Amino acid sequence: MKKKMTIKNQLKIINDATDFAIKQVERERGNKRNYINEWFRYIEISSQKLRKYLN
Repeated sequence: MKKKMTIKNQLKIINDATDFAIKQVERERGNKRNYINEWFRYIEISSQKLRKYLN
């Protein structure tokens, strides 16, 4: 049986995943910004980091 996660713990996990995604997108950014591509890349990275907690 899985333990229930506290709200504080959930927020920390989400914050860590989104911070990592933002930093990764900024590293991958070129000279010309494309907000649509950056948004989808951000979602992709965030979902990869959160996937293990969702299952």
